Amino acid sequence: MGELQLGLLATGAAVVAAVYLYNRWQERRHRREAEASFTSRHEDVLMRSRGGIEEKKSASGSDRAERAFGSFDASSEDSGASEPVLSEIVDFIVAVETPEEIRGAAILGAAAAALGSCSKPIRWEGFDETEASWEPLDPQRSYSRLRSGMQIVDRRGATDAEELAAFGAAIEQAATSIGALAPVPDSGPAIAKAKELDRFCGEVDFRVAVHIVSNAGPFSGTRLEALAKAAGFELDRADGRFRRRDKYGRIMCALLNFDPTPFSVDRMKSLSMRGVTLELDVPRTPRGAFEQFRDTARALAERLNARIVDDNRQLLGPAAFDAIGARVQAVHRGMEARGIVPGGALALRLFS
Repeated sequence: MGELQLGLLATGAAVVAAVYLYNRWQERRHRREAEASFTSRHEDVLMRSRGGIEEKKSASGSDRAERAFGSFDASSEDSGASEPVLSEIVDFIVAVETPEEIRGAAILGAAAAALGSCSKPIRWEGFDETEASWEPLDPQRSYSRLRSGMQIVDRRGATDAEELAAFGAAIEQAATSIGALAPVPDSGPAIAKAKELDRFCGEVDFRVAVHIVSNAGPFSGTRLEALAKAAGFELDRADGRFRRRDKYGRIMCALLNFDPTPFSVDRMKSLSMRGVTLELDVPRTPRGAFEQFRDTARALAERLNARIVDDNRQLLGPAAFDAIGARVQAVHRGMEARGIVPGGALALRLFS
């Protein structure tokens, strides 16, 4: 065999090897990208614990959208629409006793500096003698009875003895400065209650997330935006998520891009995506919210020619949704047993 033939054979072998290695590299790269998109970026569907066709507007299209998505009106006795009020369940409360009426602004001003370092939310109330009930403190009104409370638990955890002591001392000092008294209760029971309540909240604090992934090619941002608006979602510019609210303004569920790029008004017309994620914050939503969440996921999947999957790209059928629904109901029952209405004012405070 001549040198020319040997050279051609060597060159051919090198080309084949290069093509083979390139194909292997491409395969590994695409597999890594797919795994990163479908698994590592998303948590388990049940364990999110401490989560190009532009549609024209028309009457018939709107009616069809309403029939497909339904109207969202999950109701609750405690709607969460009213102003937050102090509660023995979640607040360490110190009463302020005054010999005569004082303006709300006086006590607020006296306590502002000392309370500035507290990490937990603090609320003030004044007693309305006419209505015989407590109301959020109005700085312009005068009261003979006032009280302040520090929230003992939120999603950051429970308060501690040092912070409760600092809060009590601040209220006591502020009261003294305006000629009032503020006897501080023993903080021991509140500390124990905070630890136990924080443990319970950790057990029930989870989000449900399902992914609606295209069966064919990517779908356009304009298509998704039209469907989202028809389903009652509005885009929050702050974090690029669509959110659906009830008539009280409570967030029922959120719709976000399956890929890392957040939604934005400017990018929706040029954006294309292969999937979206629908998310439900369980303790912050009322009874009935999960059923609407499930129906919305199914309607979106049908309209987008997509399938509903979990974080492992496993299809979610009726049985899977039934299992998730049962867990959601168990969480809601547990909350109600403690006097915390799912999606109500106390729940919104605790899970914030």
